Amino acid sequence: MTLATIITNSDLSALLDSAFQQETPVVTSSESDLGEPLEHFANPADILAKAADCAKAGIHNYAFGFWYPSMKGQVVERKVTLDPPRDGKTFCYSLGGWGIIHLHLYFTPPNTLQCRVVVNSEARAISRENRYPELGAASEWDWRVVESYAFRLSRRLAAMGRAVPVAQQSSPVTQKPTPAAAPRSPWKRS
Repeated sequence: MTLATIITNSDLSALLDSAFQQETPVVTSSESDLGEPLEHFANPADILAKAADCAKAGIHNYAFGFWYPSMKGQVVERKVTLDPPRDGKTFCYSLGGWGIIHLHLYFTPPNTLQCRVVVNSEARAISRENRYPELGAASEWDWRVVESYAFRLSRRLAAMGRAVPVAQQSSPVTQKPTPAAAPRSPWKRS
C-alpha cells in the first residue's frame, strides 16, 4: 500500500519554498504529456501554477522531478516510443536519473491533495544499473546529498498532515481499461 500525506495548497506552497531554500533545484515533470516534451519549472510559483492547472483540469495525479546540482549524477530525458500509439501520439518523454527526487501529487478536491516524496536508495540504484545503462553509474551520484534533500522534504511533508492510502482514480472516463492478458507492454525505449 502506498501512503501519501494529506495537505492543503498553502502546505504545498510552504513545502516548495523549503525545497528551494538551500540550493535551487532543476525541476521538470517526471513524465510528459503524450507527444510533448517534459515541462520545466523555474520556481515554486511555476510548480504551484501547474498543480492548480492539473486540479482544475481534473487530472488525478502529477509528478515533478527535482535534481540539485550538488547531488551530481546524470539526468536523462528519455524518449519513449508508444507502440501502438495512444490518442494518436507515438511518443512521450520520461525523466530518468538514479537520485532524482520525485514529488507526487494526487488531487483530491475540493481543497486538499495528497503528496508523497519518492527517491531511489543507493542500494536500489546499484542493483538496477545493468538494467538501465543509459542512466550511467549510480556511483556518480553523491548519495549523502541525495538522502539529505529527500529526508528534509519527507520530514517537512510528514509534519504537515496525516498519512493515508493514496486516493484511487474514481473516474472511468480518464482511466482506460487494460486487457486481461496483454501480450506486451506498449512502452518501448528508443
